[in-house]
Amino acid sequence: MRGKRLQMRDHRFLLLVVVLIAGLAAAACGTSEEAEPGPGQKVPFIVCKSSESWMRPSEDEQAREVWSNPRYAQRDAEQLREFFYQDFFAWHGGGSEGFDLGFLHGLWSNEDLSPPDPQCDAGPGLFRGESISVYLLLHKANDVTLSGNTYRITVEETSAGYQRIEFANLLLPEHPTEEYPQIDYQIVVVDGEGQELARLR
Repeated sequence: MRGKRLQMRDHRFLLLVVVLIAGLAAAACGTSEEAEPGPGQKVPFIVCKSSESWMRPSEDEQAREVWSNPRYAQRDAEQLREFFYQDFFAWHGGGSEGFDLGFLHGLWSNEDLSPPDPQCDAGPGLFRGESISVYLLLHKANDVTLSGNTYRITVEETSAGYQRIEFANLLLPEHPTEEYPQIDYQIVVVDGEGQELARLR
C-alpha cells in the first residue's frame, strides 16, 4: 500500500514538472512574438530638389564632361564608373561634397531643376546630424520609417528624373553634449515589395 502511495506521488510530481515546462515554453513563445520588430515609426520627409526629366548621361558624355577633368582624372576608372551608376547616395551637407556628388553621378546634365524647398537644410543642420539628406536617381520616395537605428526609405522606380529628400534625424539626442555628435544609424532603400536596393550611411 505504501508503495502505491509513493508511485502516485511520483506520478503527480512528474505531471507537475511537465505542466511547468509547458507553461515556460508557452511564455517563451509569447515573448518571442512580442519582440519581433513592427513596421517602424513614420518619418515625414520633404522633397528638396527634383527633376522629372533628368536622364543619366552616356558614358561617353560623362567621360568628356567629368572623367577627363583634372579634379577626377587621377581617380580609379572602375570607382568612377561605380559612382556614376549608383542610384542612391547620401549628402552630408558639405559644399565640396555636394559639388562632387552632382558631377560624379551625372547630375550636371540636368536642365529641369525645381526650385529648392525653403524648409530644407542648407548644410549646417546636416553637419550637426539634425537632418538627413538622400538622393534618389530614377526613383521617387513613397515612405520613410524608423525602426531601431535603421531608416527605411521605400521607393518607386521612374523612367526619368531624380529627387533629393530630407528628413529629421529622430535619433539625435534632445540635448546633445557635442556640436557634431556621432550618431549610429543606417539607411536602407527598398522597393515596394521590401527588396533591399541599397544600404547607405
